[in-house]
Amino acid sequence: HPSAVPTFKAEILSYWDGIASWQINGETGIGWFELHRRPFVGNEIERHLLTPEALLCFQGAAACLIGKSKDPKVLSEADFQAFHIEQGQGFVFSPGVWHALPFPVSEKAVFWVIFRKGTAQGDLQVINLEKERGFQFQINLGL
Repeated sequence: HPSAVPTFKAEILSYWDGIASWQINGETGIGWFELHRRPFVGNEIERHLLTPEALLCFQGAAACLIGKSKDPKVLSEADFQAFHIEQGQGFVFSPGVWHALPFPVSEKAVFWVIFRKGTAQGDLQVINLEKERGFQFQINLGL
């Protein structure tokens, strides 16, 4: 839910304009994915260099690990931060931002991902942090 005053408000509608913006070259693609709860430990991250990415949670809740847009050869644990995302919330990543697949806090989480069509096939850089940089990540939710 936006924290600003709505751009337009009527009896049946509250509308917030410009809560996020991006420029995308080419046709937009919308994907759907479902994740099941798993341990909050991992070593694989990904990024897309040619497109921004919007990640919208439609069901459940999850922890999302997000890292700085840096050369993978210099990534460190300090470059990452975990965020909690609830149903109805989302993120917009700039091109090049490292991120892991979300870790559901609920038994299942369902997401839409929006980016340039064909990104999953042609603009996906995945690295294994343990092999490439000698560390893995563990998300502590403090629950």
